[in-house]
Amino acid sequence: MKKILSTIFIGVFLLTMSGCRQEVSTETASKNNTEKKAQTSKKDDKKDIIDKGKVNEIKDYCEFTVIDTKFGKRINPPNPKDMYTYYEAKEPGTVYFDTVIDVKSLLAEGKRSDEFLSVKVIYDNKYKYKTFSTIEKDKGTNFTYTNITPIEPLKKGMIHFIAEVPEEIEKDNKSLVILINANNKEFKYVVR
Repeated sequence: MKKILSTIFIGVFLLTMSGCRQEVSTETASKNNTEKKAQTSKKDDKKDIIDKGKVNEIKDYCEFTVIDTKFGKRINPPNPKDMYTYYEAKEPGTVYFDTVIDVKSLLAEGKRSDEFLSVKVIYDNKYKYKTFSTIEKDKGTNFTYTNITPIEPLKKGMIHFIAEVPEEIEKDNKSLVILINANNKEFKYVVR
């Protein structure tokens, strides 16, 4: 009889303890989610706001400067010659938004130019557009591919980050922001 009562008592005790553990886990998970949301919010606040024409330095990585932003159905190199590469938005109702950034390598060895920065365009605080990149060559007479063109130590490259966007973005005055990620650090450039 004592064995049966002992077994029942142990069973009830184990059930009680496992129920308590579940409650603690739920509370812990809820607390962790709240902490993650707070960290994400703080991360968004930590984006450095940058200005056009101002040099931004990431120690031992690169310096970069936002040179220009512009809309266009067709993006040409700044000093085209007879034959050159250009980019044209072919889809009806769209244009290209070109963000021109001058990048100087502070690395000890060359690195592909498409690996220095990544750029996103955010319209009206919610619509996100990815960009592709191209780099000027021959003093701006042509474009070439960023994935095959390195920027050597202490040298510069003029990179164009191009996003295809709806024409309405060019025509209205809603917010337009560029998010630049360089070496896991985020920067924010407010176009309007």
